Amino acid sequence: GQKCSATFIKKVVNDEDMDFYEILGIDEDDTSKQIKKAYRDLAKLYHPDKCTGQVKPKYADEEMDCATAMNRVNLAYEVLGDEDKRILYDAGGMDLVKQGVDGGDQGGGMDPFAALFGGGGRQQRHSNKGADASVSHEITLEDIYNGNDLEMHINRRIVCRGCGGDKGKGKAKCKSCGKCPDETKMVQRQMGPGMIVQQEERVASKEKCKVEDTALATTIERGIADGAEIKFPRKSEQSPGQVPGDVIMTLKTKKHHLFTREGNDLHMTLSISLKEALLGFSKTINHLDNHEVVITKNGITKPMSVKRIKGEGMCVHNFPSDFGDLHVKFVVDMPTSLTKQQSDAIAELF
Repeated sequence: GQKCSATFIKKVVNDEDMDFYEILGIDEDDTSKQIKKAYRDLAKLYHPDKCTGQVKPKYADEEMDCATAMNRVNLAYEVLGDEDKRILYDAGGMDLVKQGVDGGDQGGGMDPFAALFGGGGRQQRHSNKGADASVSHEITLEDIYNGNDLEMHINRRIVCRGCGGDKGKGKAKCKSCGKCPDETKMVQRQMGPGMIVQQEERVASKEKCKVEDTALATTIERGIADGAEIKFPRKSEQSPGQVPGDVIMTLKTKKHHLFTREGNDLHMTLSISLKEALLGFSKTINHLDNHEVVITKNGITKPMSVKRIKGEGMCVHNFPSDFGDLHVKFVVDMPTSLTKQQSDAIAELF
């Protein structure tokens, strides 16, 4: 017979199948700042100017060349260093991350996966993104006039990282986690000879979820409009395999005891006596930052007349050194009764 030989080839582990958290030497709950620090430390360690020959990273069973070690670190950081990709990776590994690249309809923001997989910077709103949530928050005219820091707390569902399946067994942090909503997955079904179609199917999730108190912190810009919306990216509820939607906060202005706002102008009503309406007056009010505004009228003031005071209105958004005007409407408090002496005096004068 013919001479034959066999060569045993060692199975090569695909870099994408490795645990990116192990490659960077970090925990599933580490912050973005901790991930960046771990990456920088490893990038220095495996830099071509400092690393030559073979190395054995902590996660590896055997040695590898420095370039391979560096490539794995770069790949791990490109996924875990981006919050959107990290969420998908946590729920389904690189397969789910790649599904995120293929999905999505046109319009909206930049494809978050294009830079990693050569998508050419396509513009799209990602189809694997969860629904946005809307909340409203009341602010005062003082907040708008002076600017202020705002913090609001919401309860939202989050995916417990590292708690799904066998990897979560025995972890103390996973004890407070419960079931996640069912997941929607694409499956292939044969409908007939040579005909295979893709269908969506609801399946039980292997991941764990819990409800978490989440702080929404922002700064109220001076002069911001009533009804303005502030977006908090990825702060909506989480579901396995989805990038969380955004929380959209709508600002509502509380009613003020003295001022009302119309655009950049402020309006107020000032009550004066009949004597002040006839002879003139000078009154002082405190503005929204407590500086004093003097309102003066000489001579006769007609009821319901309006005086415009330039530069004493609301500050202009994005131009905080500019201000609208203050409009003061005068209401005359008429006396409910007159003495005979007062009536005679008025009759004589008029």
